[in-house]
Amino acid sequence: MKRPVGVIQSAVLLILGSLFHLLMALCMALSGDILQRQVRAGGFPGSHPPVALPGWMPGFMYAFCLFFVALAVWGILTAVGIMRLRHWARYSILVIGGLLAFFGFIYLLVMLLMMLVPSPVPSGVDASLAGSVQAVTRIFFGVFAILQGIVCTIGVFWLINFNRQKVREAFTNASGKALVSHRPILISVLAVLNLIGACFCLMYMFIPLPALLFGWILEGWGKVALYLFFAFLTASVGTGLWRLKQWGWWLALAMQAFGMVYCGVYLVRPSLMLHYTAEIQQRMVPMQPQLPERFHTTILSVSFGFAILLYIAIAAILIYYRKAFQRPAEQPPNESGVQL
Repeated sequence: MKRPVGVIQSAVLLILGSLFHLLMALCMALSGDILQRQVRAGGFPGSHPPVALPGWMPGFMYAFCLFFVALAVWGILTAVGIMRLRHWARYSILVIGGLLAFFGFIYLLVMLLMMLVPSPVPSGVDASLAGSVQAVTRIFFGVFAILQGIVCTIGVFWLINFNRQKVREAFTNASGKALVSHRPILISVLAVLNLIGACFCLMYMFIPLPALLFGWILEGWGKVALYLFFAFLTASVGTGLWRLKQWGWWLALAMQAFGMVYCGVYLVRPSLMLHYTAEIQQRMVPMQPQLPERFHTTILSVSFGFAILLYIAIAAILIYYRKAFQRPAEQPPNESGVQL
């Protein structure tokens, strides 16, 4: 079976991306080892007074190492699968493409935002060099914006390419039968995002930093209970969306409403988040100077405003695909075994 050129190109990009993730995993492992030695040494070498490091930081880096390894394995398996024209691999790369398009677009907007907001100049920099420092900072964020734009473009290309009729037929002819899915690709992406979010909620329980809920800072068992609750909710949303259950649709819509209210509270009262971020910064790097309050408030306000728009967009997607969750009862198969 002759493979479409786009399939071969996508497999090569997946392999390259997986190698990059393996490189990132190696960097996280080395960072964890370095941080572990610094923790044992009592802080950063040569700093006066010595800056103590949180003891959980090395474990956090090792966890990210495993995360990047998992991404690399997923990419390699998908690359092999699409080269062999396996149906599951086509759906896998569609999900990967949706994730790349989603996160690439988000980070692209974040980088553009950081370019527009005047960044604070470190106190040790001469005032005459302030303009040059800010220009270099804008160039830095501009380069990352271009990179995120490329990532977003690759994700959109995969979504379009692997939904083309010619590509679908190639996967169908290779296996001899079509694998029909009634789940829209955007719903699949949202389902995977929620399942990944549930894993992160479980991981956050082991990080010795407090949680935040409408201005209340929770620690100890309160934090554990909060993350367990949201892990259960997000896992339920992901499962419900993946299986096209109506209760999953309602629960996902309710989660978007909650997210809009949650962000709205901090948009109206940014001081609640400022207090929390100051607490986090003091626990992680106590000697690190605080960012100017005006700069921090601007970033938080724009971020929460954008988050509200994102929740509205996800709610619109759920409403648009409402009929996918109202599937008719399955009819009995005919003599040939094919459903009528």
